[in-house]
Amino acid sequence: MFSWLKRLTTSSPPHGKTGPKREIKFMTYNVWSREDIAVYKRMQAICSLVEKHDPDVIFFQEVTPHIRSIFESSAWWKEYHSSLTVFPDEQEATKHQDFCLLQASTGELCVPEVRRLADGPRVDICPDPEMTMKPIHVATTQLERPVPPASMRFKERHAQARHAMAELSSARNVVLGGDMSWGDNADGPFPLAAGWIDAWTQLRRRPWDSKWTYDGFWDEQAGVINGHDAPRSSMRKRSDMFVCKLRDYRLSSIEMIGDSNIGLEYARRFTMEYRSVIDLKPSCHRGLVLTIVPK
Repeated sequence: MFSWLKRLTTSSPPHGKTGPKREIKFMTYNVWSREDIAVYKRMQAICSLVEKHDPDVIFFQEVTPHIRSIFESSAWWKEYHSSLTVFPDEQEATKHQDFCLLQASTGELCVPEVRRLADGPRVDICPDPEMTMKPIHVATTQLERPVPPASMRFKERHAQARHAMAELSSARNVVLGGDMSWGDNADGPFPLAAGWIDAWTQLRRRPWDSKWTYDGFWDEQAGVINGHDAPRSSMRKRSDMFVCKLRDYRLSSIEMIGDSNIGLEYARRFTMEYRSVIDLKPSCHRGLVLTIVPK
């Protein structure tokens, strides 16, 4: 669901820093809404990544009210303007067990209106009147998730991706980041509109670069057919992306984050002599950090 649209300007340095801002850093992370799996410890690990990378804009997906409360208790939270979670009525709110969250540390927050679009709420942030750099439209999303074997929702995802880019294309500079729920082997190539680029494929062209951001191994029974397990590699896909339209900026760097263990293990014993052990990470997704700079 295409969730939040914000307008970011870069005139004021974030986090009390001084000097002109010459780069803008974005983080996207699907935090995995499973509250039954060490949720506090996992969110603390993600909070540590926020503090380490110090992004200007954060895109979170699969946030629950409880996960948001954990974030709110962290020191970094007060340094960011946070998108509101707005639903038109209580019945609509009950349909959304998790939601997207956008955090912006720069620019002057102004919310002139909140209105419902065909596929989600939208919030505009007005530009700072003393801009020294060109404004950027930023947005986050989680496209329709597949629920195999019931429905893979290919048509819905393709339509949402095209609609999101069409909604944002009027701006000169756009960064759309989030969980596209995409798998090239099933969905095919991501349908980039004219003038749009996939930041990862532009910056990481080496064949040995790790590409996957989502590991379906953590979804119970995922990749199982008549009791036969799929290879671990087939359950991994590059679901999380930054897709951009940039006229006044250029891509600088991109990296994956969140691949370190958080100190908890899950074990399965097959025999007295053999057992399988897996280490828990902050999420079943890995995050991305993108940096752009003015041309």
